[in-house]
Amino acid sequence: MPTDYNSNITSTNIPAKSGSSIPRVISDVVDFSSTTNAAGDTFDVLPIPANSLVLAAGYDILTAGTGTGTIALGDSVDPDQYVAAVVQTATGQKTTLDANYAYSAADAIRCTIATAAVDSKIRVWACVISLDAGGTLTDSDSQTSTFA
Repeated sequence: MPTDYNSNITSTNIPAKSGSSIPRVISDVVDFSSTTNAAGDTFDVLPIPANSLVLAAGYDILTAGTGTGTIALGDSVDPDQYVAAVVQTATGQKTTLDANYAYSAADAIRCTIATAAVDSKIRVWACVISLDAGGTLTDSDSQTSTFA
């Protein structure tokens, strides 16, 4: 049965009020060797507030893993919205798909373990801009995220 590491994710990468119209690059490092994971497991890494546009998202493998496991990068609707499943045996930036996406409801950039367990260390990143009220900071959307 796949595990969803999604319920307790906390991040300070995006301010609680997302009303700024300035594009922001957010990122977080995930060390998969610190978890026991398997195909089908998901990790919500970067919280995305409602009314936000993700211009691009991707990941960089900092420490190569072993085995045949792959990681896709997407969200709760499309597991490979931003990066198709890639084997984790070589470091470097993974090819991003040319896919920007506007979120009307809060979501998260999610890593999905696509084929088998992975033990690499990656930096997940996204370039995000708020679509709310011209940067008035009146948006009340909140985001929470911490791994349990």
